[in-house]
Amino acid sequence: MSEGALVQIDRTKDVRAPAGQSALGIWLRRNQGPLLAFALFIALFFVFSVLHPRGFSPLVLQTASNEGAALALVAMGQTLPVLTGGLDLSIGPILALTNCLASNVVSGSPVEIALGVLLVLATGAGCGLLNGVIVVYGRIQPIIATLATGAAYTGIAYLLRPVPGGEIDDALGEMMTGAVGGVVPVSLLLLAAAAGVWWYFKGSPVGRAAYAAGSSSAAAYMSGLDIDKAKLAAYALGGLFAGMGGLFLGFQTLTGDAQIAGDYTLKSIAAVVIGGTSLVGGSGGAIGSIFGAYMLRTITGVLFFAGVSPLTQPLYEGLVLLAAIGIGGARILNVKNRLDLMAAQEVSRGEPKQRLIAGVDNSVLVSLAAIILIGAVGSFFLPDFLSVKYLIQQLRIASFLGIIATGAMVVILLGHIDLSIPWTMTVAAMVATTITGFGGAWIDWAIPGGLLVGVLVGLINGIGVGVIRLPSMILTLAVNAVLLGLTVVYTGGFAPQTKASPLMRWLGRESSLLGIPNVLWVWLALGLFVVLLLRRTTFGRAIFAVGNREIASYLSGIRTGRVICTAFVFAGFTSALGGILLAGRFDQSYQGMGNDYLLPAIAAVVIGGTHILGGRGTYLGTVAGVLVITLLSSVLAVMQMPEASRQIIYGVVIIMMLLLTAPKPKE
Repeated sequence: MSEGALVQIDRTKDVRAPAGQSALGIWLRRNQGPLLAFALFIALFFVFSVLHPRGFSPLVLQTASNEGAALALVAMGQTLPVLTGGLDLSIGPILALTNCLASNVVSGSPVEIALGVLLVLATGAGCGLLNGVIVVYGRIQPIIATLATGAAYTGIAYLLRPVPGGEIDDALGEMMTGAVGGVVPVSLLLLAAAAGVWWYFKGSPVGRAAYAAGSSSAAAYMSGLDIDKAKLAAYALGGLFAGMGGLFLGFQTLTGDAQIAGDYTLKSIAAVVIGGTSLVGGSGGAIGSIFGAYMLRTITGVLFFAGVSPLTQPLYEGLVLLAAIGIGGARILNVKNRLDLMAAQEVSRGEPKQRLIAGVDNSVLVSLAAIILIGAVGSFFLPDFLSVKYLIQQLRIASFLGIIATGAMVVILLGHIDLSIPWTMTVAAMVATTITGFGGAWIDWAIPGGLLVGVLVGLINGIGVGVIRLPSMILTLAVNAVLLGLTVVYTGGFAPQTKASPLMRWLGRESSLLGIPNVLWVWLALGLFVVLLLRRTTFGRAIFAVGNREIASYLSGIRTGRVICTAFVFAGFTSALGGILLAGRFDQSYQGMGNDYLLPAIAAVVIGGTHILGGRGTYLGTVAGVLVITLLSSVLAVMQMPEASRQIIYGVVIIMMLLLTAPKPKE
């Protein structure tokens, strides 16, 4: 079966060949995505060979093959969940976990090495299978499930390898990164073996069911296909490929490193899109993803040999990802009309569980129970844990997360998600402190300038999602990468030396009004505004309507694009506000200051009862979720829990709370 042969079930286009078209024409049409990725890779590799001092030689081919192999394997692993209509944000953490594990077990005698390799691969497949079990049987949406498991996998990786190091058998590493006969790189043979596994999976009944699940899960189920089994197999095989990537990365470096997760997750998504796999599932394949991965690696090499500063490379990589999203968006827009597109992007929702207390969501009750339990545990380790002074201090800390989660909730109510939070916070804070550094009258414009950055980022996200119809999780990841690149270029990789303005310090530090921290007043005001907005305005009702059924909302006259765009602008505003206040708390801005807020913000919203697919949720639940996350962090700190262990506990707690409140399947 040719690559993309099952693209007939793609929801976004009709690829039936016109009458009289040749078999070659049909094949070319069905494989246009992988063929385009292959052509772009060949063109880029030609430029790379011209710029390389050694030109095109077996050694250059071997080096290039080795440098792209790990990403290619991870991209293959990402392709499988995407084909089923999901996304695996734990694919990078699985690679990091298996890489760190390999640095501990792939050494010693030949038998020990063989057992170590099998253990690494089994761990990758097991992590993927666990993701699949949570998604399929726990009925948790893939993005939030893998975001949580990814945190746990990252924590385990840091437990195994707190700092880069370890040892992998030198002889095996040299063999796996070498070349057969000095010509054919072993890494290409490894990829060929992985591709063989992919071809077998694709042609099997389970593989066909995976394609069908991505195209239309309901239709596939009505056709008698075992959708659950297909998704489990897709996630498990994806984890296996990620494990192979982590193992091969160990062969290259002969060490393990837990810090590599995020980079591979982002680039794997870009490679999948470049390789021609549909962003809404149902069409594409892993072969195109391999070419997409090598294309990304080749771009890095071209930039290096062209003399481009390494500081600008993150920016170019972010722009390449945006371009890849544009390519995917062009494919998505190849539909008959706007309603077809909305239908392709709507996902079936489960029915909410019966409420234990009328008028109160079960998620709120679970969160309140968790708060009580955490308080009891905290008071056991710290007698003053439940004192008024300590609780006010915790509310002050929670306010920063609460402000950020407020905007995240509004976007999630629409059935979308904003993953550009980390660097929106960072850039806004850096702009505010930079303006403060100008002195004089400029100081008064520090906070407005930072907020303007958030509004502009939100506007870009809103136009991309609401008007151009790009998937929010992918677009906002790309925007986040571009913001990171811009920041590195502007700062040279260092933190700005400028300080926060007096107003930023007054709001963000321990200053208080009537005994209540000023930052808590800001959160209270913002929360009151959102409650009134959602419950007392036409716009608020439109948010719930669009989140429930965008097609019906559009047909009823709601300007869905405008609603989505406005929501993302608000989310950008709250992210910027959170970053500015955080800079005021520390009296400075610094690189990556928002990285620790993405998962907690999304987790707080979701465990508070807001449905990740939109249309249902309360702000009270989000507040409860914020308090759960904050108090849990405080208890772990009191217990002097290592950061790696905290990551594991965060992931486990989030998954457990989501499982307790997961919706019932529809009949």
